[in-house]
Amino acid sequence: MSHRPTITGLATLLVVILGASTLAAQQFNQQPAPEKKDFGSEITVTATGIESEVDDVPVATTVITRKQMDDAQSPTVTELLRRVPGLSVTQLGDTGSVTSVFTRGTNSNHTLVLFEGVRLNSPYFGGYDWSLPTTTAIERVEVARGPYSALWGSDAVGGVINIIPQRRSGGFGGRILAEGGQENWQRYEATAGFGSAHFDIQASGYRLSSDGSLENGDVTGQQGLLTTGFSWGGDSRIGFVYQDLQSDIGIPFVTPDSPTPNRRQETTQRLMAIPLRWTVAKWWKLEVVASRTEREIDFTDPDDPWGYVYSTTEADTDQARLANHHTFGRHTISWGGEWREDTVTDVNPFGTALDNVTESTVGAFAQDNWQVNRKFRLLFGVRWDDTDSWGSRTSGRLDFGWRLADTIELRGGYGQAYRAPALGELYGPFGGNPDLEPETSNSGELGVVYTPLGGHSRWQLNIFTTDIDNLIEYDFASMENRNIGEARINGAEFVWEQGAFEILRWYIQATYLYTDDGDGESLLRRPQYSLAWTLNGDIGEDWSGDTTIRWVSSRDDVDPLTYERVENDSYYTVNISVAWQPWSALAITGRVLNVFDESYQEVVGYPAPGRRFMAGLRWDF
Repeated sequence: MSHRPTITGLATLLVVILGASTLAAQQFNQQPAPEKKDFGSEITVTATGIESEVDDVPVATTVITRKQMDDAQSPTVTELLRRVPGLSVTQLGDTGSVTSVFTRGTNSNHTLVLFEGVRLNSPYFGGYDWSLPTTTAIERVEVARGPYSALWGSDAVGGVINIIPQRRSGGFGGRILAEGGQENWQRYEATAGFGSAHFDIQASGYRLSSDGSLENGDVTGQQGLLTTGFSWGGDSRIGFVYQDLQSDIGIPFVTPDSPTPNRRQETTQRLMAIPLRWTVAKWWKLEVVASRTEREIDFTDPDDPWGYVYSTTEADTDQARLANHHTFGRHTISWGGEWREDTVTDVNPFGTALDNVTESTVGAFAQDNWQVNRKFRLLFGVRWDDTDSWGSRTSGRLDFGWRLADTIELRGGYGQAYRAPALGELYGPFGGNPDLEPETSNSGELGVVYTPLGGHSRWQLNIFTTDIDNLIEYDFASMENRNIGEARINGAEFVWEQGAFEILRWYIQATYLYTDDGDGESLLRRPQYSLAWTLNGDIGEDWSGDTTIRWVSSRDDVDPLTYERVENDSYYTVNISVAWQPWSALAITGRVLNVFDESYQEVVGYPAPGRRFMAGLRWDF
């Protein structure tokens, strides 16, 4: 049971922020801004739809860089997302198991997932399985927190996560990596490419396998990724992206007392995209992306008590997006449209549940990023989406940034967002209801960013609130899905980024969440408190590494045996990785996960892995 923060308490906290901002403004207003920043200069396209530095967008955005991925040596994106403020990650046990991300306390299907701007969320039941994406040949991962339906459409209730692949430049180069560890852990990566002023191409391959810690807990994952393009005129480019992700996992049990030694799941995701970015004139940039994403999940269990159980689900998405960006004085105006067609087929022992069921969505959006003066900026936008099944929806947003001094910026905003009913919720044989309406939300936020002179540190505090209505839940009385749920979320995020000796950096993040499901209970699997401290970077010329300490408070969950609400215990983890580079191109790598062998469960009934050791070689050429 959570304790709801009072309006007086929130108001007091906001007054403290404003007071601190005003005092800082008076102290530093006459001092020059730093020439070089260690933090806030990362590039993001997700927050506004155009390339901008993080410091130049008045919204909460985190960018995970390639350097951070290399220091952590993590093969998966999810391990790095655990460090991001406002995010909670849950995994059903061992590596490769189904993994979910909750952004700012919203549901796992309330985060829009993109790959190079292409939608990855499944049209069958929404959401995305975060066990799939790898860090191989990825340039950065952008996490924009808050409501983004006014720019990106459905599912962007809690935020948007955009995975950006690498693009080769500067001639021929690549990487080869091999890593081994306990439980027959094997990881291999190979990347090679060529880049020049007018042409670039890069191909990469990835394979991971492990026996796991339980019987039938093995995992095999692999990825093939190709990016290529032709550039002209400085920053115009037409490209092609192909990604093939595959996963084959064993499912060791249904519930802890019911082992399933032959239950398997194979997942495939294929993405093809043609992105075009064209600088038509100094004041006009045009972007077009045409894409197709194919998904397939095959589930089998020959030993199920009900007989040979299987299911095959195919969920495909065709999409085209157009965006125009015009610069007129202090205004950067963006407008465009989007078309998407989702198709789902699902077959199981009872027959064909969905047979090539299709839904089309069209949308149009407009946005103005207005630098009112040197100290004040506004970002406001609106988007309209329409389908045949649930009608149309209009979403708006308004954000501001007010630079009280060269070192202090006050930020705030309000936004509307929605999640459209998935095809399985609309037309599935068990609970399908074609009269469902979108889930809707209203969110507000107020925060302050402090960057001390010198640029070697950055502090952020964000306070946010979200009300979600029309949540889709199964109604046992009518035996169908209905818009009967609601949720209320209040929270705060604190971030401290600090550089040391120009080679090391540490990141401290703390998140507080209050959630209410409308009946006075907290939302499941959302911790009220979470903390993370990361130290990474270089030590001398030959050593680099990463140390991350995380603590997650207790949270409510459901017992898989009794189906009663229970409290899942708090836990902490420590991960350490080190790389020694005795030669200019070759590094010897090593890492330890869960250093102190903490026993914990991110989801009740699914034990997380214990301490593990990995070592390998990495050759860059």
